[in-house]
Parts: sequence; C-alpha cells; structure tokens
Amino acid sequence: MKWCFKPSVLGIISLLFLSSSVHSEQKDPFTDSVVIFNTICAKCHEAQCSGRMSFDDAYETSKNHVIRHYGEASDKQWLQQELFTILNYMKEKCAFYPMESAPPPKRIWGPDILNTMATLLERNYFIPLGPLSPENYRIDLELKKDIKVTIHLVSEDFSMVIDDCFTPSNGEIRIPFSISEPGNYYFRMYPQEPVQITRLKVSPVELNNE
Repeated sequence: MKWCFKPSVLGIISLLFLSSSVHSEQKDPFTDSVVIFNTICAKCHEAQCSGRMSFDDAYETSKNHVIRHYGEASDKQWLQQELFTILNYMKEKCAFYPMESAPPPKRIWGPDILNTMATLLERNYFIPLGPLSPENYRIDLELKKDIKVTIHLVSEDFSMVIDDCFTPSNGEIRIPFSISEPGNYYFRMYPQEPVQITRLKVSPVELNNE
C-alpha cells in the first residue's frame, strides 16, 4: 500500500484471534469498534483470512498486544472483546464486519454521519459506501483544513481501487475512479494530523456537474 506518511498507530492487533466459543458469547460490536478495527487493525489481516491465523494462548497474548499498542483499550474490556469479535468475523468470512449504515440519499454524507465513522483521536475514517456498479465515479471530499491524507477505496474482497496520497486545495479533494467489478465498497482515510471530513459525495461522473 502507498503511504505519504506513516499513520500514528499501525497493526495494533497483529496477533489477535478469537475462538468460536468466545465469539458466540459476544454481542454485536458497536460502530466505533468496527471503525477502530478497520482503520487500525484490518490492514494486517485483510490478506490473512480463511483460518490462516491461530494461537494457543490467543486471549492473553492478543490482549496484552492491544494494550501495548492501543492504550485507549487498556481499561475497556468491552472494546477488547469487540475487537476480538470483529477479527474473528474477518478471519472466518474473509469480509469486513457488517455495519448498519445504509448510504444516505444521493450518496452525500454530512458531518453528523461522518463523525460516527471516525476514530476519536486520530480522525481515521472508515465509511461503507454501499454497492457500486461498473461505471466511472468521482469522490468529492471536503475537509476542515488543508491536511495531507492517505485515501483507500477498497472492495468487499479487499481489492484496492484507490491507494494514494492527496493534499486538498481550500479543503477540497476530487478523486475520479472506475469500478470494474460490482460489489460493496468502503472508503478509508488516514490524515497526516487529525482533521474532520465535513462532506463526502460519491457520484457517477456524468451526473456530477458541481
């Protein structure tokens, strides 16, 4: 993957594995846990699904690893458990954990929705864009200030459509892209320093006249 800078926290759960017995006892993770996992942890595991990871001492080893690399989870057992649940899902299903968030009308995300899909401190974003058909599209992104960002557009089978660095002009970034395979797609962003997305729009090129 291409990085214009190194994100502040990488691969914090490189040893995580949750047994199916523990997974069955957990409730569905909250959206914030899914966002944390898919921005901070998933990159280490997107190529390691289908049972390629197993550990005899999974819980203690992975819990200590989480706390060492992600201090915010040190006193939050619920967060540790939810991250375990999400990883187990990815490992078994080879898919991102489902998020209960349908695309808004005209695929225009405002700050109220966007704020629920960002990590609190780093302002890393993970946003389900929903199903996209083969076509030419454009991402219109508005940020609160001109901060260099790394942006990924990734399919549900972990194929990268966009993996590049961008610097906004007057808070705006426009990114054309093409979809060749239909499916669900996800937007992921890592800012060089914390910055809020105030608007995200995804639209077919021919319909975007703004």
